[in-house]
Amino acid sequence: MRGTDEASGSLFSYVDLDERVPSGHPLRKIRQIVNDALASLDAEFDALYTDFGRPSIAPERLIRASLLQILFSIRSERQMMEQMDYNLLFRWFVGLGIDDPVWVPTVFSKNRDRLLTTEMSRKVMAAILAHPEVRPLLSNEHFSVDGTLIKAWASMKSFQPKESAPPDRDDDPGDPPPPPTNPHNS
Repeated sequence: MRGTDEASGSLFSYVDLDERVPSGHPLRKIRQIVNDALASLDAEFDALYTDFGRPSIAPERLIRASLLQILFSIRSERQMMEQMDYNLLFRWFVGLGIDDPVWVPTVFSKNRDRLLTTEMSRKVMAAILAHPEVRPLLSNEHFSVDGTLIKAWASMKSFQPKESAPPDRDDDPGDPPPPPTNPHNS
């Protein structure tokens, strides 16, 4: 029997975001480590904010959203907020409920920049790196870089090979070849 292609249009949602994320998903472990690190900084977060005024975006949510932006190479805050609007995994990781509104990108940027331009950004990274489950993953012997990002960030025009002298303008592969010369026109 063929199923119907009709939207249910239900008024209420009983989706538990935690049940939607697979138990073996890598973000589960990352979220646990980040939450442990952020919990250790709770008193320091309290000291950064006043007891009066309009409530800000929770610093824990700002940091988790920033980590998602880095982990998934999301280029802008606007794209990040778009993803958080419909991506249940992102909502779960950040700590937003399914019906919670997503922040305006400029508000997110201002709040995040205000938080991370303080000494707090170093403390957050230190707390994450000091986590007992992260420490075995760290090594002074090596590190690797994603070459695709480096390629995208560096244009071929600005790249100069070390072995050879800088090419002449005529040898530059990015420029069109010079027009042919006619020896009879001289």
